[in-house]
Amino acid sequence: MRAKIRSALKRKFVADTLTLQLSGFLTQASGFVSSALLAFALGAHGQGLYVMAVTLQALLFNLVSVGVIQATVSQIASATARGLDAKVTAWLAFLVKTYVVTGTLMIGIGYFALPELCERVYGDDLPAEEARSLGVWAWWLAWWILIDTPRAATHVAFHATRRMKPSAQLDAAHELVRLFLTVAGVVITNSPAGAVIGEVASRVAASYLALQMYAAARRDGGTHLPRWREILAVAPSIPLLKGLRMGLRLGLLKNATTFFINVLPRLLLSGTSFAWVAYFNIAQKMMGLATTAMQGVSRNVLPALAEKRGKNDFEGFRKLYWRASLIGGGAIAVAIGLGLLIARPLIVRFYPDDYAEPVFLCCCILALGMIPTGFGIALDPFYILTNKLKANLTLALIGAIVTIPINVYWTLLWPETGPVWGQALYLSWSLVHFIYIGLWLREKRHATEWVH
Repeated sequence: MRAKIRSALKRKFVADTLTLQLSGFLTQASGFVSSALLAFALGAHGQGLYVMAVTLQALLFNLVSVGVIQATVSQIASATARGLDAKVTAWLAFLVKTYVVTGTLMIGIGYFALPELCERVYGDDLPAEEARSLGVWAWWLAWWILIDTPRAATHVAFHATRRMKPSAQLDAAHELVRLFLTVAGVVITNSPAGAVIGEVASRVAASYLALQMYAAARRDGGTHLPRWREILAVAPSIPLLKGLRMGLRLGLLKNATTFFINVLPRLLLSGTSFAWVAYFNIAQKMMGLATTAMQGVSRNVLPALAEKRGKNDFEGFRKLYWRASLIGGGAIAVAIGLGLLIARPLIVRFYPDDYAEPVFLCCCILALGMIPTGFGIALDPFYILTNKLKANLTLALIGAIVTIPINVYWTLLWPETGPVWGQALYLSWSLVHFIYIGLWLREKRHATEWVH
């Protein structure tokens, strides 16, 4: 048995997964600590306002960060496997150019749109000054897209070239800095604005650290990483539209997922109480601690599958997909069950008294949707690497058509818990994707298509 364990630990996929696993746990634990401290410092209403500012900013940020980053990781990983150094440089330049251009645009758009939007939407529920402040805070957060460019490019380079240890170190360091600065900001200002300023400042610190770590990684003797001057020299000539086709299609899907999982429930709950926005956010973080059981696998599977795809190894691709999905899904289901057992004691111990019942109720509801979602940790890599984003979009649209009306109806019936039940239903839709992919992988003709 010991020999088998030592043999497994020597495999790069397993070693990388364990490294990312530890990083993921530290990130989730930091988020838990942050939410507990902010609960006492701001109260449920103030914490809800802060969460909504981050949520509104995420509508802009995720369109770029999620779709473009995943598309770039897959392309760089495939190019690295084939030794195409010029292509690695070109895709990193594409990422940098995309962040700079879209970040600048979103700062301009957010300046005019976000304060006005919040005044119109929340003007009846909040004092006029507080509603406008919510929009201003969301605009402040829009700056992190541009500020985050060096960190994002470094993270993608490490992830795609499977430098998982420095990638995990960068994530963990950023999260710890974010925890300190957001809490310090609230202590100094006694306002959600302090937490927002801390969020933005943490991105500045993380980008500086990323530049230092990237320079060190270039000297580690691993796979090729271009100099920053090479990336910046190529960036002006990179056609954005070519890469954005894949990135924005995936970004649209991921932004839709973010909308249904994070934004829509918070918008519906904010119509009832900003306190319930805070309760829901904390429940998500607590259940997120349970899903760290396989977070390392979910982050490592994209570059690992991209290597198989780059070598046209259909059988290896298929086996790795099933292994990651089934083992990951089973581990997450067990972890969520155990998480529910300790959730209530944790809430009672670390949060104000009025948080206990509503947060635990949200945890129980979310668990019903998160268990099936656990088996979908390799869905996005599959759709990207098999060029099946259109099928992904079609299934996602069907899911939205089916689940949104039910979500709204449940909200009318149960204003405080209906949106949470709606999210659980939407999360369960991942089983439809899982079935579709299973049927696709059974078709032997795809192996022949990959060879040719």
